[in-house]
Parts: sequence; structure tokens; C-alpha cells
Amino acid sequence: MEQFYLNKNKIAILGGGPAGIYCALNILFLFYSQNFFDFSIDIFDKGEILRTLIPTGNGRCNISNSISDIKDFVLNYPRGDKFLYSVFSRHFNYDSLDFFNSLGIKTYTEADGRIFPVSQSSKDVRNKMLKKLFSYKNVRFINKKIISQNDLTDYNKIVVAAGSRGVENLIVSFGHKYIKFEKSLCALNILNNIYPKGVSVKTLDGDFVFTDKGISGPLAFKISSINAFSDFPYDIKIKLFNEEKLFQLAELYPKKSAGSIVASLIPRSLAKVIVKDYYKNICEISKSELKQYSILQLTVVSKANVGEIVNAGGINLDDVDKNCKSKICHNLWFCGEILNIDGFCGGFNLQNCWSTGYVVAKDLVSSIMKDMV
Repeated sequence: MEQFYLNKNKIAILGGGPAGIYCALNILFLFYSQNFFDFSIDIFDKGEILRTLIPTGNGRCNISNSISDIKDFVLNYPRGDKFLYSVFSRHFNYDSLDFFNSLGIKTYTEADGRIFPVSQSSKDVRNKMLKKLFSYKNVRFINKKIISQNDLTDYNKIVVAAGSRGVENLIVSFGHKYIKFEKSLCALNILNNIYPKGVSVKTLDGDFVFTDKGISGPLAFKISSINAFSDFPYDIKIKLFNEEKLFQLAELYPKKSAGSIVASLIPRSLAKVIVKDYYKNICEISKSELKQYSILQLTVVSKANVGEIVNAGGINLDDVDKNCKSKICHNLWFCGEILNIDGFCGGFNLQNCWSTGYVVAKDLVSSIMKDMV
């Protein structure tokens, strides 16, 4: 084991999640491509390596999204969009797909743009990443949680990819401040939930489902993300359908009940809740009143502990440079969810891990090679 440390380039990566492992693999690739072997990488994590990858995409691993324009891609990040524009210009979704393809991970794209492995298995992605990682002699995994920079005096390059749970003291130990972590991409509890439990609704704003206490599903997760730092209660409006479609149906079928017409556009059980004069002829109801049925107004009272649940908040992006390197502490980089970057559902949070992980790897390798000159 002593021979492992016969070098002066000792790298510590804190966190064995997607960002940390992607970063480690790219450090290895970049060094080996230059025939440079005078380095070692220790990856620290208190739990099983890449365990947080397993539940992504409901176990299928939503690797990324196929949106090809960076400007459009970053619109899916309520926080960190401007910072990521620079990061993505150096390592974008197609670069990540090339990387995974080199590991034998084939992918396909669904109609909504989400990208998955052909194997439909997060475990398969995990296993292939780890097989490649431990095929190198310069890296090892240490099952330990690092709580302070004082535990890292043997290392001259440090990457913090420790996620967003229980990392506050670690961040402070490096002299960094952080934006308080708040749950995002979660279900929402609403005031006076009189709506039909278990009913799924497709709307112009997105899809959601009613739960015991509120709403869940993609649209609920998006709303929770946008409002991650909002005070409760807050009001939301969901555009159920285009009111012009309702007006057209009213003209075609004036003697039909308002409820039955609205129920042709949304689930009947929901229509029965929101249409006051359900059995009244639609021709007897004003356009202004009909228009109200096209919008669902809800009051959100709290977050539920259900959903994708990533955290908003983290390292202030003003305190790192374009390579995710600390402006405060020498030879320190951050990547992944510990940065104040979070995205909507659809592969955007994993792409943040891949891209920031690569940018860190590139800069760290460059700094070591410069030191060797």
C-alpha cells in the first residue's frame, strides 16, 4: 500500500456519487492519454459508491436530455443557468454520451427528449463506471466521511463532490459560505384538498397527479423547484386547457351541460369539483365564467417528502471560477450538487454532475501538468 503513495500528486475526491466518479474517471483518462502516471486518487464516501445513481430515472438512469442548443438547455435550471452556459460550452450532453459509449453504455432517446441507457438499468451504468474506474491502479475507494479539511493534510489537490446532505460543516471548514439547502423536485401539499386522489391530469403547463394532501408528478416537481426558496403559503395557477377550445365546444353544443363539456377536456372527476353549475346548459354561462374553468388555482402550504428530491442551494457560484475552482481556498474544486445549481426533471441534474465533473478534471490535470514543468 505504501507504494501507492510514491508520488507528490495526491488527489482527494470527497463523494462517490455521479459527479465525483465522473470527475475521477476523466482525471484518469486525461493523465493516461499524456502517459503521466505520477499521481494517486483517493475517493472518500461513508456509503456505497455510486449509490445515489441507482434511484435516478426511477431506476432507469435518466443520463441526460437531448436538447441540442445550450441556450435552451440551461432554461431548465432555476439556479446556475448562466454559470452552466460556460461549463456546457466545454462539455455538453453529446460529450457525455460519447464518454458513456466508450464504457459500453449504449443510450436511446425518448419522445420527450430524455436519454436513457438501452439496458434500462441504473445498476448497469453504475457497474460499468466502476469496472472502468478500478481497472486503474492509481485510484482507490476509502469508506469514510470527511468532515473537515483538517482530515486532508496529506493531499495537495482536493475535489468536493459530496452532494448536498450533511455537508455544511465541511464547506465551512474550507472557509466557504453556502446558500442554505432547500428541497426541490418534490411533491406539494395544498390548502383545502378537495380534489380526486389518484387522478392524473395533463395540462398545458405539464402533467401532475392529485395525492392525499396535494399534487405530485412532473409539474409539481417543476413548481417546487422554481419556488424552492419561497415562503409558505404561496398561490399557483395551472393552465388546464385553452379556453378558446371550450368556447368552440360551447358554440357547437349549446344545449349540453357545462360540466360535460369541461369533462371532455379534463378528467370528469376533476370537472365535477371545479364546475359550479355542472348540469346547467353551457349556453347559459358567460364566457368570463367559462374561462375560469380553464385555470386551476391552488394554495401551496408545504413541501412533501416525496419525489425526485434534489436540493437547491450550496456553494455560491460567485466564489468559484469558470472551472469550478475555489477563489477562497488554494487547490480546491467543487462539482455536482454541492454547487448552487439544480435543474428540473429530465436528465438535467445528472448533466450538471457530468459537465462540472469534467471541467474540474480538466482544470485539475492542467494545474498538475503545469506544476511539473
